[in-house]
Amino acid sequence: MPHCHIMVYMRIVLTTLVTITCLLGDNFVELTQHPLLKALADNATHAAIGALTGIAFAVQFYERTSQLFGWILIFTCFVVSSFIDLDHFVEARSLYLEDATNLSRRPFLHCSSIVLIMLFFFLCTACLNYFRTSLMLGALLCAFITHHTRDAVRRGYWFCPIGHTDRIPQLAYILTTILTPHVLGYLHAICRSPIVLNFVGQYVKLSESNYRSGGGINSYRYMQV
Repeated sequence: MPHCHIMVYMRIVLTTLVTITCLLGDNFVELTQHPLLKALADNATHAAIGALTGIAFAVQFYERTSQLFGWILIFTCFVVSSFIDLDHFVEARSLYLEDATNLSRRPFLHCSSIVLIMLFFFLCTACLNYFRTSLMLGALLCAFITHHTRDAVRRGYWFCPIGHTDRIPQLAYILTTILTPHVLGYLHAICRSPIVLNFVGQYVKLSESNYRSGGGINSYRYMQV
């Protein structure tokens, strides 16, 4: 079966699974009354969405990475999507669920300004050809963007120190969740395009002789990592 057909089928399957997970997970959380079960269901939904978006991101690079590293990317997105909510307990300075879920303000890892900083470094590492580092940042971005977007349905995005946006519609949340890994993959491809690489290379690439002689503290080498 042609490679393009496989990718199309995978995208259809992953899109369907993400949509189902978003709808079922959110409905289950709304219908659940027990605080502990509600918190577990909410976090499990975050983790499941993270795993699916991690797969959607990793499969775009499976021909250029090892199978092990692909699984690392997926596992990273899965774990981080879940562990972001640990900042509730850090902010509450308590291990009790009641304290963690009744905060007077949103905890630090829920600040979406973090996403903008991570996106900047993602683009920089992709342009400078730090390949694995850029993919790891891409997996982290998938985790943070999908987590923050799901929370934005209820509270909006929080861009500190500017403030909060309005709550987003559920359709926008689902579409953003579906598109996030593909948009990041597309941005990575743009950063790896010959035009961008040639432009960046003019400023950061040293000749081999200059590198060996030690070009000084202000010199840079174009890394192939």
